[in-house]
Amino acid sequence: MDRKTINRALRAEFFPVLAAEGFTRHGDVARRIAPDGVVHVVDIQHLPRNGAFQVNLGTHLLQLGGVAGGQSPAPETFRDFDCAWRGSIIAGFRNASDAAFTYGATAEQAAESVAFLVSEWPRQSAAFFAPYQSYPDTFHAAAHAAAADDSLHPAHMLTWARVAALLDDAPLAQTIALAALPKVPERATALRDKLHAFLTP
Repeated sequence: MDRKTINRALRAEFFPVLAAEGFTRHGDVARRIAPDGVVHVVDIQHLPRNGAFQVNLGTHLLQLGGVAGGQSPAPETFRDFDCAWRGSIIAGFRNASDAAFTYGATAEQAAESVAFLVSEWPRQSAAFFAPYQSYPDTFHAAAHAAAADDSLHPAHMLTWARVAALLDDAPLAQTIALAALPKVPERATALRDKLHAFLTP
């Protein structure tokens, strides 16, 4: 089967689920933009050479600006790669981290892939979006959790330090920066400097 077949199944079965949850779709991307500056993104990425598609997720807080500094894109144009926090719906067909949903060889198999996506959506999307439901409340709680999360990359910890600073919680921003600094790669001098900035009065 091909992209057109999958898209028909997505339009019939998956996108209505997103619409019911407040997402607005434009093409392969659906966005939910809240008045508090939180943007949720669902971005369908097609992999036609592999006969598969992925459902990429993103969340951004507009107050942070762009992920690389500077201005953010317009909220109505956000893609998952514009977001500070990213993930995917995991299909798990080949391994525990596999995010590829197969097109299938028939229309029935394509429908089965989308049906599986729809069945997984409530659980996996809730787990991804939960820390980013509302600003400042869930973001403040997630920043506290980040301070104690040894698995986070220091670049991700920098983002949470920035969130803490936006919340006027300088002690939390410093705690996160101090936890991140020992994990910064030797050559990542720019990242180290940005973290050190939270420690200076």
